[in-house]
Amino acid sequence: MKERSLILPLLLAALMPGAAQAGEAAPSPALSVRIDRDGFGVPHVFGETAEAVLFGAGYAEARDRLADMELGRRRALGRLAEVLGQTAVPSDIVSRQRLPDKAELMRMYGTLGGEYQRMIAAYVAGVNRAIAEIEADPGHKTPYEFTKWGVKPERWVLTDFLAMIASFPRGRGGSEVTNLAFLQAMIARHGEGKGRQLFNDLVPVSDPDTPTVIPAGEDLAPVQPMPQATFLTLAPLGKPAEPIPAPGKDHSRCLVLGPQRTASGKVIMMEATADGPEIHLHGGGFDSAGFTTPAWGVPIMGRGAHHGWLVTSGHGDTTDTFAEKLDPKAPNRYWFQGRWREMERQTQTILVKGAAPVLREFRWTVHGPVVSEDRPGAIAYSQRFAIRGHELENWAAFVDMQRARSMAEFDAAMAKVAINFGICYGDESGQIGFWETGMMPRRAPGTDPRLPTPGTGEYEWQGFLSPAERPHMVNPKQGWIHAWNSKATSWSREGDDARMGATFRTWLGSQLAAGSKGATLLDMAGYNRQIWNGFGARDRANAPPFMFAPYLRAAAASANDPEVAQAVELIIAWNGRHEDRDGDERYDKAGLTLFRAWLETAPMVLFGPVMGTWWKDIDAKRYQKYRTALLYRALQGRAAGLPVEFDYFAGHSREAVVAETIRQTIAAVRPQFGAAPMAEWKRPIFWKYFTDEAEDPARPPLPDDDERGKALWGELGLGPKMIPLNGGEGWVGMMELTPGAPAIYTITEVGGQNQFIDPAGRGTVHLTDQVQMHAQNRFKRIDLAPEAIAAGRESTVTLTYTP
Repeated sequence: MKERSLILPLLLAALMPGAAQAGEAAPSPALSVRIDRDGFGVPHVFGETAEAVLFGAGYAEARDRLADMELGRRRALGRLAEVLGQTAVPSDIVSRQRLPDKAELMRMYGTLGGEYQRMIAAYVAGVNRAIAEIEADPGHKTPYEFTKWGVKPERWVLTDFLAMIASFPRGRGGSEVTNLAFLQAMIARHGEGKGRQLFNDLVPVSDPDTPTVIPAGEDLAPVQPMPQATFLTLAPLGKPAEPIPAPGKDHSRCLVLGPQRTASGKVIMMEATADGPEIHLHGGGFDSAGFTTPAWGVPIMGRGAHHGWLVTSGHGDTTDTFAEKLDPKAPNRYWFQGRWREMERQTQTILVKGAAPVLREFRWTVHGPVVSEDRPGAIAYSQRFAIRGHELENWAAFVDMQRARSMAEFDAAMAKVAINFGICYGDESGQIGFWETGMMPRRAPGTDPRLPTPGTGEYEWQGFLSPAERPHMVNPKQGWIHAWNSKATSWSREGDDARMGATFRTWLGSQLAAGSKGATLLDMAGYNRQIWNGFGARDRANAPPFMFAPYLRAAAASANDPEVAQAVELIIAWNGRHEDRDGDERYDKAGLTLFRAWLETAPMVLFGPVMGTWWKDIDAKRYQKYRTALLYRALQGRAAGLPVEFDYFAGHSREAVVAETIRQTIAAVRPQFGAAPMAEWKRPIFWKYFTDEAEDPARPPLPDDDERGKALWGELGLGPKMIPLNGGEGWVGMMELTPGAPAIYTITEVGGQNQFIDPAGRGTVHLTDQVQMHAQNRFKRIDLAPEAIAAGRESTVTLTYTP
């Protein structure tokens, strides 16, 4: 049996915290690091060199969110179940499948420039400095979570941090096996012809009506050929097992207004993303502040002294699932390039808190980890990630992004980003731009991106697009950029994981940007409130009623039914925002109630008879939801950019079927309101809960909210247990790129910068100080100018770092 690579003995010294290398140079002089904190606890780290700054960053982040960092470290290493129990075993399996071994992590580390290596090592040293303080006073400084988990904080080693870099971000696509299961189900139910029609409708290679970040004619990259629907597959005999998903929550959106759209004639930028801490780095080429994640060190998105950069998850389809032909007599042998090969195998033990250890055999082919198997069909499914072997380059690229002094330097950083992101840029000179980054494979002709690629060797990747061939634009004529985990350009494929369509959630932000003139930062905050109220961040099946208005009106006109007519008028009168302006804890419009119910009822009526529940189940484990776009295409008929192939109206008129969906919607909603007139069918607002124990039936959470989470401080009663759900993401940052007094305006949902709770269950002053601010869309100011920071600091600490 061929085993995975083992750790080379010569690497052991590099992996030990604080260990010296044989023959290394004498220690460098000690470096001073100062950490000032402002009135919201945000750390401003000042250092003489880049490595000194990163030492301070590691220390500051560990002081603020060591428990979050511990979960991230364990998630990356596949050790979550040790503290969270059996529910974390699937996560540990995925992590261990994907994690490069320590020798590979050190190989990649060795390819980075010396300054990046020193920064990374310094960051780990800073984390360990904070942990050493805990070890010296565990009774007061140990985060509450560690006591709850029954473990002590562990000193970090270099490969812990490298593993965390390599595992970011968590989700990387790869839904071909689920797509295949849907195709098989439709063929079994309807035969090959109709089964393929249904598959093409629900899983199109690309929907041409999907909004793109880059307008037509503005893409500076050459057009790439669109793959075709070939249905190429190894045609398994059985049903493949569903792979364990690795969910990635693609929260992030950016909205950039160019100089012609703003009152000041300067660029205004806004980002919204998941919750995370904030940091400002100053020195060693850094002067950048913004959002980061626990244990990343540098801002992931934010602003420098003269420019801003915003990051969203991309959907460039950089992961492929390969179908490996197995030897029926030896299921660990697969056929590749004309001969049988042995899989690499390794049996690992996953320790589980409160349960017996789990013994798991992991297997890899030339393409990557085996994630699923169809034993009757003698096929295994493995995943190949374009980023593999280049994971650490992303961290170096993020360092370069914030230290860029011009758009040309920023463009050079974009070429180094190995993972698929959509990145927005703006600067004081008035330039704005967008890049879709990442290693994008050139696939073999004939492959169908929606289905597993035959792994026998004939359909291997044929290299990657060069940076110049990836979608990008500079200074679009429209004067604005809006990206929300979006399709970058017209030739971007969608069929594997992210299908979007005309109803995609960018409609409101694009509408606001296109109508902007003389906009200010205050206007941008107002745009954020409206986008939040549009609920695109929380409900990806949502859509604006105006898109469906022509079809609803036509149905009402033909129905000769007063109730249908009234329901349609109420729906069309709703502006698509979830608003409670009078504060009665009910949304203001009955049309909201009816339209949300109709978006569940109408697909069930149209697609349920032929697809069962596949129309929604196919996206159950995916962030983006396509069913509303499919409904829109079905109603559009031949007017759609990609008309549906199947007749979902079963020979009946569109108007008659739509009228029936409205009647069924009214029947479904009426019991909630009894004898109240339809115009009063105003549903209770949705609430966000920080602890399940507080849930009140009269204050419902958003149904099927995959963003819902709990907070330890909520469970301990250290802050509000619930707040009205504003529909938004966790962190928002805004900036206006004017010379002098640089600042960024931000807010974070979970409540505060410092999430430390001591062993007695007492929190810090910054534990929940932003909860209500976030609920009310109010922002704080983070200054970058040293004199402004000094004037407003609430504390300061000076450390010494010896490289």
